[in-house]
Amino acid sequence: MEDEDLEWAKFALDYLRKGRRSIHSDFNDLMNELREMSVARREPWYPLVKSIIPTLYHYSSEFTADIRIPGETFSSPRNVAERLAEFRAFAVAMITDLDHASDEYIKSNKVDGPPFLVEQARMRAQYFVDAVDFVSGKAPREVTQDVQESAFSIIERIALRFHESVLALRKHPHNGVTFDIKNEWDCQYVFRSILAAYFTDIRGEEWNPSVAGSSTRCEFFLKSFRAMIELKYVRKAEDQRKIKLELADDLINYGRNPEVDKVFFLIYDPKTVLPYAVQLQKDFAGAAKGLSQVQVIVSPFRDTREATEDVQ
Repeated sequence: MEDEDLEWAKFALDYLRKGRRSIHSDFNDLMNELREMSVARREPWYPLVKSIIPTLYHYSSEFTADIRIPGETFSSPRNVAERLAEFRAFAVAMITDLDHASDEYIKSNKVDGPPFLVEQARMRAQYFVDAVDFVSGKAPREVTQDVQESAFSIIERIALRFHESVLALRKHPHNGVTFDIKNEWDCQYVFRSILAAYFTDIRGEEWNPSVAGSSTRCEFFLKSFRAMIELKYVRKAEDQRKIKLELADDLINYGRNPEVDKVFFLIYDPKTVLPYAVQLQKDFAGAAKGLSQVQVIVSPFRDTREATEDVQ
């Protein structure tokens, strides 16, 4: 099976390298045209395209510069799969920004289509999305599962050590500005900053499909890994009942979202006032309708092996 994984990884990188070479001259022509279009520099979309085209040019070139496994860039087939997911998310984020710029241009100028350079930049980004989708679709199932599990384990490690991260921000080694979490929005701010070190495409406050006439938003959506992350902030012991009801409602909504397989709840309890924190973690862990995996971690962490109480 390891031979199959390695064969796939080499195929995937070789495919992307050949694809990148095939559009190299197109990239150069596009960047030259971008430099020559001095009139367009006053357009709102120009700075975006000027940023995206060179960035995608260099990123895609560097991605396939060393395709050895193991090598300086890729350590294993699983690492290749992880980096491919990041590459895809990187390109998708570009497409999203370009689509927004196109919509604004069409609306403001009352025309039928986007500017030429915006459309060309989008085509280059979509090219890599399609290429990654093609090679990823041929990946052995074990590699794909490993990547999904790796992403979820990263989220888990961040959540388990979240309180320690918060404590570290309360003291500056040179008496500089410190940061103290006081509410759920502060939690989101810090948690996102840590996530950004591991994931390229982090979408905030993503809407879920409507259930019984209402819909909910999650804090973070990792679309490439089909995972949603929800944060709760605890102020007093009585919050436990409310949080339990919110988690139950959230799972119904998330389970109806066709783009989501996994949900992660971080409940930050800085003063450790929740009376049945361990049981809360255990009650919602596992699978749920429409979801393959659900995990709840109360921070600071309580070992789930230590409690058998019923949540009140």
